[in-house]
Amino acid sequence: MENITKKLNITDVERRLLLPENCLEDLRSDLEANLKFKDEEGQEWTFRCRASPGGRSKPALYGDWFSFVRKKGLRVGDVIVIISDKEKNISAGGCFRIKIKKSTSKH
Repeated sequence: MENITKKLNITDVERRLLLPENCLEDLRSDLEANLKFKDEEGQEWTFRCRASPGGRSKPALYGDWFSFVRKKGLRVGDVIVIISDKEKNISAGGCFRIKIKKSTSKH
């Protein structure tokens, strides 16, 4: 998986984080999985990832995602970067890293 950079929209902060298609191809065999993420402070989060059979829709993150949004004060326009450690097998319990770039806009 390549690093994913996503500017958050209203759906991302209020309902679920939609990821680009095929970004989690290594997890396609599991249509639902708990994925571990570490933030910049080293706190670990578990986000539930859902993908549709056959890859017809974008994968989405749920679960602790909402707690993460609230705790970090994320808003529309903020940017997140998801980084995969290619040395670790994510499906075997490896961890993604997640970084936040706050928007300077007050919208």
